[in-house]
Amino acid sequence: MLRNPFLLFLLITLIYSCNNNNRDEILERKKNKKKSIEVGNLKFDGPEKYMYYHAAVKHGNIDLSEPSIHEQYRPGYKDIELKKSLRRLVDNSVFTNRTKSENNLTFSNYAEENASFTERGPYNVPGRTRGLIVDASDPSGNTWITGSIGGGLWKTTDEGVTWNSISNDMDNLAISWIAQSSSKPSTIYVGTGEEWVRNLDAIGGAGIYKSTNSGETWTNISPRDDQGYVNLEFSNISRVIVDPDNSDIVLVSTYGSRNTGSRIYRSDDGGLTWSERYFIASGESSTGVQQIISAPNDFSIQYAAVNGIGVLRSVDGGISWSNPGGIGLAAGVSYDNADGIMNAGAGGSFDRIELAVSHQNPNTVYGAIVGINASYLRVSYDGGTTWNLLRNDDNTEDDWLDNLGWWGNTITLNPFNDSIVYYGSQDAAKARVLPDAGTKFSGTTTKVTFSNPSQYFDLVNIWGGSALGSGTEWADNSENPQIVDVEIRFGTNKTQKAYRFSVPEGSTSGVPHADYTYQDVVEVPFEVWNISADPEEQLTVSFRDNNNDGKFSLVSDYTQSREYIFPQNVKYDPNMQQEDIYGDGTPENTSSTYGQLYKSMFLIWPHLQAGKVWSDVGVPEASIKIESIAADYSTLKKSEQLVTNYYGNGGDATVNRNVHVDHHKFGSIIDSEADSTFRVYLTTDGGVYNTVSGKDPGSNGDFKQAGVTNNSTWFTPAGGYNTTTFYGADKITGVDSYIGGAQDNGTFASLDDPNSSATTNYNYLLGGDGFEVVAHFTDPDKMFGCSQFNYCWYTHDGGSTWRNAGGQFLGNGPFISRNSTSYQLPDLLVTVDDLGVNISEDFGETWNHTSIAGFGNTFWSGVDVEVSLANPRYIWAGGRMGTTGDIFVSADYGQSFTAVNDFANVGVISGLYSHPTEDSTAYVLFGFKNYAKIIETKDLGQTWNDISGFNGSDFSTTGFPDVAVYSFLVMPHDTNIMWAGTEIGLFESTDRGQSWHKVVSDLPNVNIWDMKIKDQGQVVLSTYGRGIWTATLDDLKSFVPKPVTLPPTILEASQSDREDAYEINLKVDLTSVYDSLEIYANDVNKGTFFDTDPVGERDYMIGVDDFGDYDLKAVGYENGLQYPSKVFEVIVNPVLAPRTEYSTTFSDLVGDEFYLDRFRIGTQGGFEGRQLHTEHPYASAVSQGIGNNQGYSLVAMLNIPIIVTDFTPSIRFNEIAIVETGTSGTSYGDYEFWDYVIVEASKDGSYWKEIVDGYDADAHADWRSAYNSGAFGSPDLIKDRQINFKPHFNEGDTVKVRFRLYSDPLTVGWGWMIDDLYIQKETPVVQGIEYTKLDENISVFPNPTVGEFSIKFNETWRGDVRCQITDIFGRPIYSNILDNRNGSSSHEIDISSRNDGLYLIQLVQGDKKSMFKLIKE
Repeated sequence: MLRNPFLLFLLITLIYSCNNNNRDEILERKKNKKKSIEVGNLKFDGPEKYMYYHAAVKHGNIDLSEPSIHEQYRPGYKDIELKKSLRRLVDNSVFTNRTKSENNLTFSNYAEENASFTERGPYNVPGRTRGLIVDASDPSGNTWITGSIGGGLWKTTDEGVTWNSISNDMDNLAISWIAQSSSKPSTIYVGTGEEWVRNLDAIGGAGIYKSTNSGETWTNISPRDDQGYVNLEFSNISRVIVDPDNSDIVLVSTYGSRNTGSRIYRSDDGGLTWSERYFIASGESSTGVQQIISAPNDFSIQYAAVNGIGVLRSVDGGISWSNPGGIGLAAGVSYDNADGIMNAGAGGSFDRIELAVSHQNPNTVYGAIVGINASYLRVSYDGGTTWNLLRNDDNTEDDWLDNLGWWGNTITLNPFNDSIVYYGSQDAAKARVLPDAGTKFSGTTTKVTFSNPSQYFDLVNIWGGSALGSGTEWADNSENPQIVDVEIRFGTNKTQKAYRFSVPEGSTSGVPHADYTYQDVVEVPFEVWNISADPEEQLTVSFRDNNNDGKFSLVSDYTQSREYIFPQNVKYDPNMQQEDIYGDGTPENTSSTYGQLYKSMFLIWPHLQAGKVWSDVGVPEASIKIESIAADYSTLKKSEQLVTNYYGNGGDATVNRNVHVDHHKFGSIIDSEADSTFRVYLTTDGGVYNTVSGKDPGSNGDFKQAGVTNNSTWFTPAGGYNTTTFYGADKITGVDSYIGGAQDNGTFASLDDPNSSATTNYNYLLGGDGFEVVAHFTDPDKMFGCSQFNYCWYTHDGGSTWRNAGGQFLGNGPFISRNSTSYQLPDLLVTVDDLGVNISEDFGETWNHTSIAGFGNTFWSGVDVEVSLANPRYIWAGGRMGTTGDIFVSADYGQSFTAVNDFANVGVISGLYSHPTEDSTAYVLFGFKNYAKIIETKDLGQTWNDISGFNGSDFSTTGFPDVAVYSFLVMPHDTNIMWAGTEIGLFESTDRGQSWHKVVSDLPNVNIWDMKIKDQGQVVLSTYGRGIWTATLDDLKSFVPKPVTLPPTILEASQSDREDAYEINLKVDLTSVYDSLEIYANDVNKGTFFDTDPVGERDYMIGVDDFGDYDLKAVGYENGLQYPSKVFEVIVNPVLAPRTEYSTTFSDLVGDEFYLDRFRIGTQGGFEGRQLHTEHPYASAVSQGIGNNQGYSLVAMLNIPIIVTDFTPSIRFNEIAIVETGTSGTSYGDYEFWDYVIVEASKDGSYWKEIVDGYDADAHADWRSAYNSGAFGSPDLIKDRQINFKPHFNEGDTVKVRFRLYSDPLTVGWGWMIDDLYIQKETPVVQGIEYTKLDENISVFPNPTVGEFSIKFNETWRGDVRCQITDIFGRPIYSNILDNRNGSSSHEIDISSRNDGLYLIQLVQGDKKSMFKLIKE
């Protein structure tokens, strides 16, 4: 988005919702700059960013296209590891792989015996939900089962008023889909995993689960390998469908881990066995089968949506599949044409497709299609053979799937009228197909039928025409064959001869056709027929011998089975004499280059199904039929109405603005067949929504969060569907109130409930994706929270007002914003970015940055920072350990960092944690399979020890589970007790890591993202899917942080009132007793003091040599160690006496009246005389090297103190302020009120009060016009401004006044000009000078001057002339008698040593007087 003509752009996005009443109030806290995660050649956007993080933690490299450093987890590993850990508890085989004597070791279940685990909510902030079924056993339609991502399965029997978890240890899984048979509703199937969405592992899948008792218990029915893990091919289930008449017939669409391809499986025995019915390879222009759906009134008719390929159809209940519309073949019509035919062509021009099938006609199917920067709604009335585009009746373009349609895409039909369709992604709409016949077209498309009764073969893909090669290979070398209908026939006695071509050894994909080499003619076990001919005609064929073994042979691994078949439209010659294919033997054509492309129509890529072995004889019957068919299609019209309007995209702004974005499943609940009434439900990233029942639901603002009766915000009470995915949580000191940052939802707190529980409603605080938060350890009014990329806010008044802190950070923040604080210094906040760390010592108000050399190597979106719990002197930061990056530690409160030694070449980390009593001890966490999960150092990173028991082996000898670890803590009252938050719940050691066991409690077996010890004996646990929990321990109720020596703090510093010396008064908070205290000004020691006992605030005074800017630092010394304070900046001004009034035209200035920082006093083209100016145009923060997220200020301060009187207006001046305007509707203080100018005053020169709200070019229409057009300032734009000291100051106060322009990181304007400044004064007065008419025969030149000038008399004032030069305060700087005895003379005067400004030249001779103004600059 271009913000003005001076600079480039700033992308801003609204993230999440608030209710209509407070929407404007917290607008600025909802907005984030859109950023992508870019690693190598990969780019991750939107919700994909969090999926990337979870994938990288288990991969090891930040670039997921590189080979993994570690072995990858197998599907279902969490279930296996959880059962192992529980089995150890039951049979006392605490550790596997140990000797008998070791297995008899006992251990203490400290947590189970002492901790009280309590769920703290939020009651009203549900998390991401994909799957939902309406229980067929409840005729009311009010019983639902939902699946959350990371929070397990839940059930409601009252339309969402109340919910109960029915997960049975499935809390840590991503539930993707749920299905049920209406004939036997007690049988339910659940699919898991989200990798199918974008080929990235997030929380992870474990195949498919089944319950036969309405969800009371669950069994994983996925095929497993010999080690008990779910088969890779079954790891992620995108959809599940069940025959409504037979609960044993179930189909699933899968996306296999590690590029094992995507499949459709069918089971006829309730999941005991599975048969593969369709396969597509990973990454071959597709991310796989993302949906299967059956016709509501005919289960035998099914459709499958294949990302990048198109729509498949089955008419036999999913046993066989065809490609009715030829989607993916070049013979069809281009997908991007308005005619409505979808066709991927050579490279694919669409992404995800979601389908909905009519309740009345199984051949009527709608598609919501993600195009290239486009959204398409299409309908087929012939079972997917032809597709008609639906355009809006007002000719506007659809855009509901733009950007995030790959993530959120859903569609359903009115069950009583299939011309009405609901579809959603970010906002949802309802469309009606209009009776207008539309624009009709006629053409052809291509149909593929794969008959494979023996389940011996499989098919990766088919390419047609130009898609056979890259660039113009096919067009240049195929001789433009006529495309005919072709059938490849396998089976008994089906053979023919074929031309064999080899490729370079080891070839996989992407081999140029020029590198194919003709070898010979061999017999192949299939025949190729032109079935368009009458009679049918056998065709020539070539194939790629990928194995170079002299024959056609297939294997089950499709990546190795690249024996491509090239049917050629040349009549088959058993003698194989086609010279255009193999060459004619002449020297220039010994073998034909591109022979395999000659008259080739298609490239067919077959392979064997898993478990099958190729045999040259007895090849089973199978056929691949490719046919061109006639197709008639139309571009139709539709009317559209938004049924949710979160982003205010049009329509009634009040309708359903409550519905959360990111939609995943639209569905309907039929209430009355007779009355045609139904409800619509919608699952989203913020839980479940539904409408009231009606004939046209969703149109009248009747969408609500499930269980809520009014149309309000999506975080209104919703019955305890507590599935929030928290990245961080904290406790408000003194009360049982909590704050947390949640994925997809933002930052919330239970500020209204001092006794928070599972039924507590939380308040919405901040937008974006919520991440780590901090609640001040001693002050309940101070809180700090961040969303992605260090977009951080703080409050010092209990959440009443929030201020943005991220604008002060120097570098680019990580996607998962991390922060840390200190028990001993609770005002300390530390964040991390790609350049180093950002440190605030006043809880977010101001920040300093410490750059760390080499930190860019360790930085990634999961980088972490940790202030030592034992001593804030030590701060840890880093994101990787090994050859690609380092962990760093600071031993001086973050002023400098050094890299620590590596444990090994490990890879990315999952967390940094510290010890509560040992300041040299820290912990690094990892998430890799068969590898150390927690390593410990006791010597600041010099050496490391694996305390999770892996020690270089592929299993733990101490009972630690082989799962990722995200959080860790050591109990301060007994440091032998350690807790580890893992993917499968909480684990404990009571012997400092020598043994580990699962903590069995009310706490679910869910991912524990963070843990913090707080007051009242509580450990706060942030779970990823089950909200905020606490563990209360009596042993912690007396917890006091370890006492340590702390640095002093300079609270105040200001210039003294002495007029004969430069002195600074300081107020220093002595937080500890020191051996001595030294105070430095600009790194020079100005005083050593020994009166540091007792602790508390103390006043000090130091002297400095001159006026100017000073950086003050107080350094305490104890036992030879330094404890330096934060730098405190102060300005020492020239010693000038206070006044009750002041005025200047800026042309009359001389001396040191103003302190200037990026301001100047001088002339400017187009203006007369001199004024106070910023730079024109002023610079952006980025151009000043200040950082991408940080602004800066330009300052002009009047050095003369002003004594406040009752004179009004207190300050008056002329000005032009052409500075960047804020976003429309914003005002000073809002985040998007970008640049501004402001007038401030201060009694001590340190703390400044705004005496007028900041303003920008929007203050006047002609300023705004000049800004928008990029015009410069000119005199006609000058405006008058009047400001009063009251009510900010009282009469008698002595204040300094300053003018400040704030510039944000990017766009700028012309700047600020100030002239004719009057403070508590009506008109300018120059005292002690009597003005007379200037003598035209006396001249002063040059004027302005740099110092040397001349006074010339021309035939006038004969005789001596007294000359006196003064500054504007009447102080003489020059006095002399000029000899003008001849009446004409010239006199050279030099005032080069004087300051720039205005000087007055007085010439006196007798009763004649004349005065000249002289400007020195």
